Amino acid sequence: MSRTLTASALLEPSARPSRSGDFLLPFPDYPCNARSFVNLDARLLPYWHTLFDVCPGLLKLDPPEGLELFRRFMTWAYRHHPALDWTYYISVCRWLLNSPYQARVTEEHIEAFMVAAAALWVATDVSQARGLVLAWQPMDERVVEWKTGVRPALPTPQADEDLPPPPWEFSWSPLSAKGASSFRRWLPVPG
Repeated sequence: MSRTLTASALLEPSARPSRSGDFLLPFPDYPCNARSFVNLDARLLPYWHTLFDVCPGLLKLDPPEGLELFRRFMTWAYRHHPALDWTYYISVCRWLLNSPYQARVTEEHIEAFMVAAAALWVATDVSQARGLVLAWQPMDERVVEWKTGVRPALPTPQADEDLPPPPWEFSWSPLSAKGASSFRRWLPVPG
């Protein structure tokens, strides 16, 4: 049974759900077979979008709506509390690579989340670094992103080849200037 709610009806205290203690739970305990899991609670939509907007290819891992993948990720996130900064997207990569979907995870999936991590770093970092480079050991390509106002030079394949191999599964380095000379050392991505 469904009913139509108007804006004025939603403003009445009796129409609003009680929120006492609600803030302690990351998501409600829905039954496993609830096909409308994502649609039931608007508080979950931002998390759904952090996965499927960044990498729509994930929907192919769990068609048609990615609900089981989303449930598994949210369960993992509830237990592990990933940081909600740029490393969040690397945490998603780590989860994917250790999830039941790992056999079907491709470089394109990982690269999409690495690009999102780099973009978020650029948008939020307040250090003197002008850019960053991210690496995943199995992937030959590196993700390089620059802060606003830094004019990117033409990318050269040699600049990427001059970097040493990353020692950790996911590594990063802040960049102070253009070119391989600004690279200092690989750092492990926290998380």
